[in-house]
Formats: sequence, structure tokens, C-alpha cells
Amino acid sequence: MSGMNGINQLYSNALTEMNGTIGTNQKGGVVKGENDPFSNVFSNALQSLENKQVESTQAVEALVDGTADDLHTVMIKTTEAQLSLEVAVQFRNRALEAYNEIKNMQF
Repeated sequence: MSGMNGINQLYSNALTEMNGTIGTNQKGGVVKGENDPFSNVFSNALQSLENKQVESTQAVEALVDGTADDLHTVMIKTTEAQLSLEVAVQFRNRALEAYNEIKNMQF
């Protein structure tokens, strides 16, 4: 049950970030540039995923080296990294499904 809470937390964080940035740019067309909220959400999510993976790797290495005594913290970090990766993979899968569905539409 804890895994589902983690996934729900990640989804709600992404939605909160997306809702917070959408209101900053109210132009009707497609806007390209550094202030593009859509690209910011994905770049921030990928950066967060990478950070969690690095933290997990460092925690495991510290446990193997003997510098970390707390197995509990190492397990939490590896589980967070695993859940983040699973969410990213599911998001990718759903984006591909949506793309294929749009591609197969007949006009």
C-alpha cells in the first residue's frame, strides 16, 4: 500500500507543479522558449528522477563501503528511486498510447 501512496504523491506533485506554471503564460498559441511550462515540467521531472537515482546509488555504495550504518535509509532511497522510475515508464507508455491513438485518427 505504501508503493501506491508514493506513486500518488509523485502524480500529485507533477500536477501541482503543472497547475502552478500554467497560469503564468496565458497566450493562446504555442509558445516556445525557456519559459515554456510544458517543457519545464518534463525537464524538472527528469532531473528529479536522475537525482533520486544518484542518491540511491550513493546510499548503496555507502552501505557497501561501511560508511552508512542505517539500512533503513538506504532502503527508502532505493524504493523512492524505483517508484520514480516506474512512474516515468508508465508516463512514457501512456504518452506513446496517446500519440498512437492520435496518429490513427481519421479526419
